Amino acid sequence: MKKQEVELILIRISSGGQDALNMKIYKNGTTCRYGVGGVPQINISGMSFFNDARFFDPLLANVPDQVLEQPIMYEEPTPNGDLEYVIGFYGVSRNGETGEAADWSKSTGIRLKIDKQTKFNDSILSVTDTLTMLAIELTNDWYFDIMMQAGHNMLSSALPRETIISHPKTKAETSRDFQHYIDQMKASPRHWKLADYDKNKVYEREGRVFKGVVKETEQDFAIHFYPVKAASETKAENSAPAGTEGEQPWWKVW
Repeated sequence: MKKQEVELILIRISSGGQDALNMKIYKNGTTCRYGVGGVPQINISGMSFFNDARFFDPLLANVPDQVLEQPIMYEEPTPNGDLEYVIGFYGVSRNGETGEAADWSKSTGIRLKIDKQTKFNDSILSVTDTLTMLAIELTNDWYFDIMMQAGHNMLSSALPRETIISHPKTKAETSRDFQHYIDQMKASPRHWKLADYDKNKVYEREGRVFKGVVKETEQDFAIHFYPVKAASETKAENSAPAGTEGEQPWWKVW
């Protein structure tokens, strides 16, 4: 398979029957993801239609040509628990579709199923880890907004209008998965900072607009939503009696 033929990159990490990460990144811009790379599984997923290859192009550029030339399979006994990595490449549509409805005629990829205490150290494991971490990093900002919408009904200005979000049926389950997301992001050896994902955005809820500001330490996370005032509100505040000025967070999520 040649790079110019690839239209979809699929990435999945699973352990003990749970998906730690599941992603689809299409050349046409469609992007799907749930998970951070850890377990328990996070059952909050998003699909957005970006109409450009902002994630696909840099990811494919890091795929070695040798990986596309033939499938790579490795499986070993897993007495200490299993980790399975799958990276699939798909292309050349039989039905002319290049998104979720495509009927691909070409595919190849990597599948590694290893023990949690494996001594397997082939270079393909490093390639798999590099591609997986890059895919996560490229989409972290977008997936943060998916989590804000699912967990707190805050719609980011950066989220494409054509976005589908799925989450558990109950508020308790959604809150649990949101907390798993925070814990796994903070525990990542890549030291991802959630405060990096509140920049240059506003959020909308019930017709009002807010600025989200993340406060975090190594142990804690909080996001405060501050109302963004319209010009008329600013004028009214400037004429308010002394001592009543100042903006307080209308919504606070711990």
